[in-house]
Amino acid sequence: MDRHADIDELIALRDGEGTDWVRSHAQGCEPCAAELFRLEQLRARLKALPAFAPPRDRWPMIAAQAKRERRSRWVRSASGIAAALALTGLTFLAIQPRHADAATESASLDRAMARSQALEQTLKSLHPQQQALNSDAAAVVAELQDQLSRIDQQLAQPGVWKNDGGAANLWQERAGVLGALVDVHITRAAAAGL
Repeated sequence: MDRHADIDELIALRDGEGTDWVRSHAQGCEPCAAELFRLEQLRARLKALPAFAPPRDRWPMIAAQAKRERRSRWVRSASGIAAALALTGLTFLAIQPRHADAATESASLDRAMARSQALEQTLKSLHPQQQALNSDAAAVVAELQDQLSRIDQQLAQPGVWKNDGGAANLWQERAGVLGALVDVHITRAAAAGL
């Protein structure tokens, strides 16, 4: 044969598994013998490397760092969602006509109330009281529930919003907060793999 042994054949020979042809070829072929010698030297150098055993007391530090990174990612995503919802709400309020006629205002109020009620039903169907939340998610939920409580208090005082037709705006704001609560619980359930 007029070919050289390939690297796989030489490694097999080095490990004591080579064929007779490879063994006899490596004895008579200077390039193959040199490559076989290089492979043996490489294995010897690798065996001479010091053994590395990771320190046992590192796990708590690694686990804490992973938890901080996970929490940081969640806070960034939750704050991003909250910012997007706030921006959407502000944009929606900004493009509302200032002096809408009574029929348009009534229709807007009806839509906002219907959306708020639908989101409340969706939130109830998620059973948020049965979900375990980490501290960051619980803080976001508490803030949203506080906002919802403030809006409900304003809705309970018609003198505050009756004169300027602000009922539709309050109901839209309420629907936005409920939507954010639903998003938090859906995101939390998806993250938990439920």
